[in-house]
Amino acid sequence: MDEKRRRFLEILKATSFRSSSEPVFRLASGRVSKYYVDCKQALSFPEARLLIADLIGERLNPESIDAIGGLEIGAYPIATCVSDAIYRASGATVRAFVVRKEPKSHGIRDLIAGDVRQGDRAVIVDDVVTEGGSTLKAIETSRKAGLIVERAIVLVDREEAGGRANVEAAGVKFEALCTLHELAELPDEPNQVAVRHADQSGPVQR
Repeated sequence: MDEKRRRFLEILKATSFRSSSEPVFRLASGRVSKYYVDCKQALSFPEARLLIADLIGERLNPESIDAIGGLEIGAYPIATCVSDAIYRASGATVRAFVVRKEPKSHGIRDLIAGDVRQGDRAVIVDDVVTEGGSTLKAIETSRKAGLIVERAIVLVDREEAGGRANVEAAGVKFEALCTLHELAELPDEPNQVAVRHADQSGPVQR
């Protein structure tokens, strides 16, 4: 396994992964599972964001896209760190945007926040996909705003409930940095994962 990708998996496992012998974790879809992944925990750490930006950025050609974004709130830090990394590496501007779940009650009541325009070629990002509901909502809303969406990249594919197939059925190429199975099978190596809170002397215990 690529060293950069393995490091990303180690951080994700140490900070964001939970498991139980019985299905006790209720997912956004309403399903109950033995496993839960909260990528917002990993996204709190700059090292994780840098790795995510590199791993996604390596898959993209900045000349072929104009914007990157997804549904609030989980997709926004992913979109911004990738946009920043592309700019640092190449000087190309790929604008970050976020899709709101509901329109604002004041000002311009757009469902998309960010400088995007009709005809922009956009990549949708997301943190975890089960059925693909949040990814599909971001795709649908972006298309209604006139964006061209043909690709989605997520951090974790749970490989359950047909998420990949649902996204692909919308005419969008689906990619994931890792699967739930890979996270579950990754050995716990807390002493080798230097993810720490500022007030702790050891690795995060979760």
